[in-house]
Amino acid sequence: MIIALCGFMTSGKTLAGEALSEKTGKRLIDLDQYIKQKEEMKMEDIFRIKGEPYFRKREKECLKHIVETEDDIILSLGGGTPMNPKCSAILKEKTRCFFLTCNPKVLAARMLLLQDGRPLVKNLLANHKSSTPEEKLHILEQWAKEKLNEREPIYKACSVKTIDTSDWDIEKILNQILRG
Repeated sequence: MIIALCGFMTSGKTLAGEALSEKTGKRLIDLDQYIKQKEEMKMEDIFRIKGEPYFRKREKECLKHIVETEDDIILSLGGGTPMNPKCSAILKEKTRCFFLTCNPKVLAARMLLLQDGRPLVKNLLANHKSSTPEEKLHILEQWAKEKLNEREPIYKACSVKTIDTSDWDIEKILNQILRG
């Protein structure tokens, strides 16, 4: 069985995937890392040089390949993966997917801290270099709210359960996934 983790960026998919892998002994595949390895490029270079449409195409191809060749793994998805209807259909059919959700204010704080390697966040903040950290947090929080309103129904539709990661109680998160 493939256990997939979906959710907005910085919701904890990779960290929860690593902890779940350690706890269960199942191998973790992080889809974004997998794509970077296949492309032999950093994520921001893929977006900058080849563009987001190219990345989304590769994302679908790589997801399809993984679910066709693997059967007992943890799969951490990129935040936009389920937004492609073909990817969402693959997730529903071939995985047991869990939606990791988080308060937008917490997401914004995490994004501000972890913006390296996140081209969408860097692009969003590019015109706000002179803004205060509080202003940047507000910008990111508003963006997260907008994106969550758009994405949450899709995340939920391809998932068997929604798990809140706002307080980051990793044992509680893992137990909810394992009880699934």
